[in-house]
Amino acid sequence: MKKIIQLLYLLSAVALFSACSDDNQGEVVSQDLAYQLDANYVFVDIPEEFPFDPSNILYLEGKTVMKLNAKSDGSKTTITEGTEFTFNVKLKKALDQDVKVRLRKDLDLLEGHTLAELPDEAFELADAIITAGSREGTITLNITNPDVLNKLPGYVLPLCLDFVDAVSGVKISGQYYNVLIEMSLRLEKDNIDPSNDEIEGEYFNNNVLFESSKTNRLECLYDGNRSGTTWYPGKKSDYLTMTFSEPTRILGVRIDVVTNSYKLGSMNVYVDEGSGFISYGKFVRNNNGVIYMKFKEPVNMHALKFDEMLTTSGGTGPDIYEITFIK
Repeated sequence: MKKIIQLLYLLSAVALFSACSDDNQGEVVSQDLAYQLDANYVFVDIPEEFPFDPSNILYLEGKTVMKLNAKSDGSKTTITEGTEFTFNVKLKKALDQDVKVRLRKDLDLLEGHTLAELPDEAFELADAIITAGSREGTITLNITNPDVLNKLPGYVLPLCLDFVDAVSGVKISGQYYNVLIEMSLRLEKDNIDPSNDEIEGEYFNNNVLFESSKTNRLECLYDGNRSGTTWYPGKKSDYLTMTFSEPTRILGVRIDVVTNSYKLGSMNVYVDEGSGFISYGKFVRNNNGVIYMKFKEPVNMHALKFDEMLTTSGGTGPDIYEITFIK
């Protein structure tokens, strides 16, 4: 009897445990274990080593290309922007010692340039000293002899940053390390008198070849009639050249013009003294009837050229009766 009672207790415990298990049983989800990641779409790029350069860097701050303009009369050259220029150099981190740096000529940078190399005798470069505890210094370029610069169309000076004495742990920037200085040169003389005074001498326009991009009525300029039919340029870009049969010493030029709104007011003047045309600058007048263009110094002239001929109001097509030279 005792064993029967123990068996009933055991069966009741099993039934109770089964009921509790049914109330808390979770859902079984099947999984396809054959799935794999596609290597063409998922990847992790882990370099073998991470690059890190702890070096201090020396670099140039500011423009790496400098464009200058100069004019020369054949003996004297003037640079519009001046003759002294500075370049800032910097360190990424200050040092506990002085660092002396310079700009030096680097002809490898000339590749692709057609301008002449700026001659050494034309300039001087002063080194920069970046003092201990500071991050920056200044290199100075002085064009000490500009008059030797008289070759058209100009010059180029390629410079690169360098140490005077190497410094351990400091490298020169591979990006901001060079300067290219380009100088455009034009030949120009200040040789036209501003007055309109009559010029004494022998007047002539024979044995002079007149040529122009506007050929219509060109013969009117040398037919001897100072108040007849006029010649005029059709547009601003039209030119007029007058070439002598042989080099001639010229004191000046007389230009007979109209007295109305189409009178000549301005033009560019060029003179060939034997080596091609040199600019004599812009000639400006506001005179009725007769214009005198006197040279400050007589010119041994091969040819004379005018272009951009405009009226006093700036319009195109000024009327000119006659052009006569004085020697």
